[in-house]
Amino acid sequence: MTIMKSLSFDNMVKFYDETRIFDEECFESALDYMVERFPPRAFSSVFEPGIGTGRIAIPLAKRGYRITGVDISEEMLAFLKKRLISSGKSWRLFYQRGDVTRLPFPDETFDMAIATHLFYFIRDWRRAADEILRVVRKGKPIVLMHTGTGTEIPFLNDRYKELCAQYGYPIEAIGVKSTGEVVDYFENLGYHAERVSDRWRWVSNIKLDMALGYISSRAYSFTTLAPDNLHSTVVEKLGFELESQFGSLSATFEIPNQIYLLVILRDKV
Repeated sequence: MTIMKSLSFDNMVKFYDETRIFDEECFESALDYMVERFPPRAFSSVFEPGIGTGRIAIPLAKRGYRITGVDISEEMLAFLKKRLISSGKSWRLFYQRGDVTRLPFPDETFDMAIATHLFYFIRDWRRAADEILRVVRKGKPIVLMHTGTGTEIPFLNDRYKELCAQYGYPIEAIGVKSTGEVVDYFENLGYHAERVSDRWRWVSNIKLDMALGYISSRAYSFTTLAPDNLHSTVVEKLGFELESQFGSLSATFEIPNQIYLLVILRDKV
């Protein structure tokens, strides 16, 4: 089995934004909280590792931040470029292809960093964390943002992985298995992690056929690791199981969701 250093989202760009949907009101409220706590006049220069399609960066740029981002995926950055051109706006948003474990910036370049679902996809995630700490000015915040599970149905994801394992191909985590590992790492370095949660909650109504369709299309990171023939076999078996259990694939599930932030600082503020 090939050992992957970091996961590129090149092949997922087509479905990326539509499978990472969130409640817009909750999202806007979370960004408003960030602006109030870390106003652009004092935290003007923001770094986003894994900037992707700009789904976080563009709304932040609209609020007055100067955003600089990197991503290893050329396709994601191409999508971001098209999005910026089509908008016709001149937000202060800059990006380049780059590896988060080897950032092309001097020490203490930025006033803040924001990372969304990043460390799950980097094998050498500790080095990535060190690099982010290096390029953010001392005493300034690093914000880890979670935007929910999008169009996923968790038990469906779990069953896909179980079936892969039964066929002799376990789906192993590339980076961390939980954000708690990242928090522990920062805290061991003398940082404080403040969790801001239970403010931005909603319930997503996700249909089985849609969730299974995205799995079949390899729209999620964990679906990109299995060989093609195994992936097809697992999806077929999964569909058969779901129809047997629920009668059809038109069943809808209510999935609790929330946006939450982890604010990493050297000292409590």
